[in-house]
Amino acid sequence: MDPSIILAIKFVHVPTCKKMGLSEKDITKEVVLQSRCSKHPNVLRLIDCNVSKDYMWIIMEMADGGDLFDKIEPDVGVDSDVAQFYFQQLVSAVDYLHVGCGIAHRDIKPENILLDKNGNLKLADFGLASQFKRKDGTLRVSMDQRGSPPYMAPEVLYSEDGYYADRTDIWSIGILLFVLLTGQTPWELPSLENEDFVFFIENDGNINWGAWSKIEFTHLNLLRKILQPDPIKRVTLKALKLHPWISRSVSFAGDDGLCNDPDLLAKKLFCHLNVSLSNENYLKFTQDVNSNNRCFSTQPIGNELAELEHDSVHFKTLSNTQRAFTLHDSNMNGNSGTFMTQEAKWTQFISNDMAALQFHSEENCLNDLLKDRLQFNPNKLTKFYTLQPMDVLLLNLEKALTLSQIRVKPDLFANFEKLCELLGYEKVFPLIINIKTKSDGGYPLSGSISIVKIQEDLKNVGFERKTGDPLEWRRLFKRISTICRDIILIPN
Repeated sequence: MDPSIILAIKFVHVPTCKKMGLSEKDITKEVVLQSRCSKHPNVLRLIDCNVSKDYMWIIMEMADGGDLFDKIEPDVGVDSDVAQFYFQQLVSAVDYLHVGCGIAHRDIKPENILLDKNGNLKLADFGLASQFKRKDGTLRVSMDQRGSPPYMAPEVLYSEDGYYADRTDIWSIGILLFVLLTGQTPWELPSLENEDFVFFIENDGNINWGAWSKIEFTHLNLLRKILQPDPIKRVTLKALKLHPWISRSVSFAGDDGLCNDPDLLAKKLFCHLNVSLSNENYLKFTQDVNSNNRCFSTQPIGNELAELEHDSVHFKTLSNTQRAFTLHDSNMNGNSGTFMTQEAKWTQFISNDMAALQFHSEENCLNDLLKDRLQFNPNKLTKFYTLQPMDVLLLNLEKALTLSQIRVKPDLFANFEKLCELLGYEKVFPLIINIKTKSDGGYPLSGSISIVKIQEDLKNVGFERKTGDPLEWRRLFKRISTICRDIILIPN
């Protein structure tokens, strides 16, 4: 194998899986099914797997472009051409699974869509997949409830006689398209207890308010064909492939349906990303907690306190500089021997980093700032850079978390000083703050904030989601960043 090729390895701890009630057949099922579906350019390829002592390891191709969900702007979505491109590739991948492999994915959502180095879609995570078609061509009837609530088809919840798993995939494709076009899910769960879903049913899908009002008529017509609550009336993949949105090509795709202009795709994909640090947003997030006008998108949970810890688990991985979309190193020693201040030097250092550029002012188009060609890579965009000392940084984070209704152990900086006494300043990094909260809909949302010292005073503050809606996680990141706006290092 070419030594320059980077692969991804997934480790599964078998004893832990068995404690959770999974049999060896359950554990290996994902590998077996994905191995049968690895011959399509838009499905993440499984290369090899084996069992060693207590672990099963799985070797897969590396998704160099990272996650799709990290690049969807909440309440905005992505560029229409980008949505069309990924819709085409997803339909192609699912058609291959259904027709060529007889397998239903059953968990299609942004978290399970990865991107390669050219920005092409890679459908991943076959943990809930099932073989819906028998060898003789007959279809199995599914009875179990599986999937992610916002993307789950209604028959999964309500069908007493069972349902066909392949048709639930088509519904999930429709929800994902809605998210790409609007940056929102249409409902938390397709249940009769959910007001948004009931309104959709009562109006036969003819809605023109809220997020639905942002969608063009052609796209609305397509969504109504896909989001048919009755699976018998739901559009088939065969009919879906004849829709103009499938047959019409986009400017950055070749005849094979793959991206032939990654730079154009990247610029279109990221043009909607924006973390506004405006006075209006700052006031919205920092006004009195008791104010009736206060805007919350998270809720407090339990009695657990977020506190600062040394992240020994990720010491090596987080200690590396995480630079997204940087093509070449700036001249960090200055030009022609000219001395540069730390701020000027590090501002130049992050000037091609998409994570830093998303803090552009709303008056400036992001494309005006993107002077170099962009490259996809797997680094997260939910992060910011700062040159502020730790006392200022931690004071701002503590304030932001508290205003976001996340309970924090008082005086994070005092805890930092104790860690420094124990480990020393240079060895205390990376640091981590684990947080737990709930989304506005009451669903769990958890993750961590990591603080990584890059060099000199430059630090990277990254937000890593563990559970919950990725759109809600990005909303939380944007709110905390806005409250911390005075300490964020911004290019230009």
